[in-house]
Parts: sequence; C-alpha cells; structure tokens
Amino acid sequence: MAATVKPPKVQVSRDGLEATMTFAIPEGGAPRVEYSIGQLIGFLNSAGVTFGIDQEKIARLSEALTYQKPVVVAKGYPSEPGQPGYFEYKFERELNKKPIIRPDGTTDYMNMKTIEVVHAEDVIAVYHPAVQGVSGMNVRGVPIPAKPCRDLPPLIGRGFNRSDDNLTYTAAIDGKIEVQQGRIIVSPVHEVKGDADISTGNIDFNGDVVVNGSAKDGVIIKAGGNITIKGIVENCELYAGKDLFLLSGTKGGEKTIIDVGGSMTAQFMESVVVRCGGNITADYLFKCKVSCDGRIDLTGKKSSIIGGYVSAVQGIDVEEVGNSFGTITRIAAGVDQERAAAVLRLKTKIDDLGSNVNKIKKGLDIFAKVGEERGIDFSNDPRRLQLLRVKIRDEAIVNKDKEDLAKMEAVIAKGENATIRAFRKVYAGVTVAIDDHVEDINDEQYGVEFQKTEDGIRMVPVQR
Repeated sequence: MAATVKPPKVQVSRDGLEATMTFAIPEGGAPRVEYSIGQLIGFLNSAGVTFGIDQEKIARLSEALTYQKPVVVAKGYPSEPGQPGYFEYKFERELNKKPIIRPDGTTDYMNMKTIEVVHAEDVIAVYHPAVQGVSGMNVRGVPIPAKPCRDLPPLIGRGFNRSDDNLTYTAAIDGKIEVQQGRIIVSPVHEVKGDADISTGNIDFNGDVVVNGSAKDGVIIKAGGNITIKGIVENCELYAGKDLFLLSGTKGGEKTIIDVGGSMTAQFMESVVVRCGGNITADYLFKCKVSCDGRIDLTGKKSSIIGGYVSAVQGIDVEEVGNSFGTITRIAAGVDQERAAAVLRLKTKIDDLGSNVNKIKKGLDIFAKVGEERGIDFSNDPRRLQLLRVKIRDEAIVNKDKEDLAKMEAVIAKGENATIRAFRKVYAGVTVAIDDHVEDINDEQYGVEFQKTEDGIRMVPVQR
C-alpha cells in the first residue's frame, strides 16, 4: 500500500501576527517527504500568508522537515502606540492646605502651603504635541493601523501669555496661580513682607493677601480672595471672601473679629469673634465666640474647647470640652437659636416687603386705569414716580433677601444629622445644644458623642 502524504497544516494566530506550519508523519511507512522552497511558500500563500515569511527557516525546512510540531514560519509586527498631546505643568496644582499630624499627635501648621506664586515671564506650562503611532502589518499583508492620538486644545484662563506655536505658556504678571474648573488663573496678590500694623495701614484688596509677619495694632485686612498670615494675629479685624489661614494662630484680646466666606485654618484661637461660612480646623479654642456654617474639626492630640460659645451647623469633633475649673463653656451643633431667629426675621421681612410691593402695584394700576378713563398722562406725575421708585427698590431688596434665605436654608439642611463628638472628656459645667435641645453636663463624660433625638439629646460611646 502506497504511503499517504498530507500537506502541511498552516495556522495563523488570532491576532494575525504569527503563522505556523505543522507537518504530519507520512502514513504507510514512507521514510521521508521533501518539499522545495517554492512548494512551502505556495502552501503559505494558499493559506493567505504573504507577509513576514522567514526565508531562512523555509530553506531549512526544505532540507529537513520537523514533524508534529508547529514551526513558526512567518511573523508580522504590531502597531506601535503613539503619545497623546499633554501639558507639562511647571507649578503645583494640588496644594497641601491642611495641617499635618505629626507622629507624636501634635499638629504642624507651618508646612502648609496655601498659595502657589509665580512671577511675570515664569514658564507655567509646556505643551507636548501628540506623536502619532506606527501602523503594523499582519502575516496576511493587512495593515494594522495605530490608534490615532489627539492633540489637546490650548489652555484657557487669564493672567498668562501663549507662544506663537502654542507650546509655551508664561505668566503675564506676578501673582497667585491656580486651576479653577479647568481654567488657569493668575491673579494679583497683595504681599506684606513683614508685619501688618499701623505702619502698613489697613488693607483692602480684591484678590489674595499674604502677610509674612504678624497682624496687630488694630489693622483691618479685607480680601476678596484668601488671607494667609504666618505670624500671630492680635487685636485686628480680618475679612476674607474665600479662605483664611492663620499659621501661628490668633490672640484676640476680645478685640479681634474674623469673618470668612470660605473655610478657616488656625493653629489656635483665643478670645476672638469668628463668623465662618465653611469649615474650621484648629488645635484649640479658648473663650471664643464662633459661628460656623460647616464643621469644626479640632485636630491634634490635645485639642480642646474651653470657655465661650462655639457653634457649628454640621457638627464638632474635639478631644476635650471645658476644664476642671468650671469655665463656662457652651457648644452647639445644627441650627442654634440665633440662626433660627435670623431665618425667621428674614422671612418676615420678605413677606412684609412683598406685601408692600403688591400695594404699590395696585396704586400704579389705579394711575393707569384713571389715566385711560380720563385721557390723562400720569407717566411723569411725581406721586406715580415716587411709587415706581419705591417698587423698584423694594423688589431688588426682596430678590436679594430671597437669595440670602435660600443660602441660609441650604446651610441648615446640611446640619440635619449633626452631632458633637468629644473623644477624650467633657467636663462638668459644659452646656451642649443640638438644634433647640439643650443638655447641661453635671458629671464628667469620657469618649462621648452627643446626638439629637425626638426627646432631647442622648449620649453614646464615641466612634472615631
């Protein structure tokens, strides 16, 4: 019986980058099968393999076949990925605006970075254009296209210049640089090299204010942006439209007033009056009057609230409250009585002004009706003009008051589940309030959380 010879089996990998030939042992005892180079390439071409054929390996197979083992005889090459366009920023976009807790539990405020400053002509960003990839080829001779890489649009914002080739961005002015909703903003900064006091005078600046020394002697600092003071704050007034950073704390002497639209960070506060629209972070508060729309987080191993009245809509975290001397200390979370009264007063004002506006509208309607009936033009009548002026004024006030009321109600809503957590101790003599519920602490409490219930305030073991 004559030996049966099967043609080699040609297989192409799933990705098309490799082809193999497998030779079966001849049936019937035939000792050897020989193929020419042309025959072997013909087998490959018949299977669609036309690219990347290994001529040397084909030549070796024509001299001596390898049986029952796939032999790689063709290889393609994959596509090489490109590099999308990207910006290399030359400034810090994420600043460390929170104090660091040291291993020993104390708090490091001086290593906070609250502002990133650039100078005119500083390079702030470099654009690296997209580099397109290289297409590949499979063993069937079909190109493998590289995934296209896109370029990014130019940066937008203000306070910087862009080179003609759109690759280099430089600061146009000295100032603070930050990213706001994808826009790069370089804005002016008022910097005081030393102390802010009677020698520098009061400061009223629309951007950020940085004081490298202390602030004292009755100085008033107003900033539309952030205020950063590296030294002690004492006997002065601070008004920040955004955030306030007091890296060495403040001694108020009952004369320091602080009003912050955003959040506030201070190493400590003593005898100051604070109104804060965001959160407060500090080590301790001593005999202060504090009203906070956010949370108060007193960090550090020995954080405490001693004396005064401290209120935070969204809750308070602290180690200790009060002291062994019985210093009168009141703390509150949620909506305190003052805030609830302010909301009620604003609602009453809106209702009263709205009612007055409606009366004025009726008066103006009467002028229009009488004028139409009698054929008289009252458009320049002093009485009508006075009503119109009052109407415009009161409507503007009502609209502004409604905006303020909406903000107040939004703040109140965030304090719905506010609690007060004292991780170490609450001394006897402390008064705790959550919304309209008040609890006088008669015995020392250890590791306790104050929560509001329908019947009042309950105390449960604190959970960090």
